[in-house]
Amino acid sequence: MRVTQGMLTEAFIRTLSQNLKRLGKKQDMLASGKKVRLPSDDPVSATLAMRLRDTLYSIEQYTKNVEDAITWLKSTEIALANTGEILQRIRELTVYAANGTLTAQDRQMVLDEVTQLKLQLLQEANSSHNKKYLFNGYRTDQAPFYIDTDGKIKPSVTTSETVEYNIGRSNSIQVNVMGVDVFTDIFQTVESIEQDLQGNDSTSLSGRLDELDKAIDTVLKYRSQIGARINRLEITKTKLEYNNIDYTELLSRTEDVDVAKLIMDLKMEENVYRASLAVGARIIQPTLVDFLR
Repeated sequence: MRVTQGMLTEAFIRTLSQNLKRLGKKQDMLASGKKVRLPSDDPVSATLAMRLRDTLYSIEQYTKNVEDAITWLKSTEIALANTGEILQRIRELTVYAANGTLTAQDRQMVLDEVTQLKLQLLQEANSSHNKKYLFNGYRTDQAPFYIDTDGKIKPSVTTSETVEYNIGRSNSIQVNVMGVDVFTDIFQTVESIEQDLQGNDSTSLSGRLDELDKAIDTVLKYRSQIGARINRLEITKTKLEYNNIDYTELLSRTEDVDVAKLIMDLKMEENVYRASLAVGARIIQPTLVDFLR
């Protein structure tokens, strides 16, 4: 087959274009820091990178849920801790008032303090987190307890409802405690103590001590449950942080370039391109114009 000058020129231009394309690809990779930018670059790696990125988005959302759940539970624990302290003070006052030797003025002073402590209990029962009531299930915009027209404290919801946070794939945790389960009996006991003080019934006051002890035990039980949930969430948060590091590293290995190696490859492609230009200068035949210079 006869090889013409045109064939040599065409082959040179095609090879030069391929070399320039490879050089441009290396330069783009170095500028972006990514070896996989389009699915066509590496379909398998591109698919893996998309899956890893989706997993990282899920881990980020789970971490936010865990942090919010921890804050919710800690706010609940604070409210219950305050409730326990208030009940202890009411118990001290009940013991003091049950001795039967108080004057009417003394009983009135005790009654006034018990009434104020009851209102403080109402405030704790209506505690909120991020403008959401803690003790009213998923009805977070409605206060769990209110003062009725007869001056009694009543629950706004009488059923138990569960608020859960999704903290992992097929993994959730309950964060709420229903106020009706914790505070209803407490308010009834405190209001009974008020009535006993008003009626100077020291015998009944003595009987209220067992009720107060049960109320304190109930608060401690729910505080223990909350502490266990917080511990579980802390462990989950640590696990998610490790997962985030691992998947981020794997994503980097999948789509990020090895800068040192890429610079060497880029230098090699530059040398190949320059050599192609030098060869082309020898292949392309000089024209008459070159001889007339």
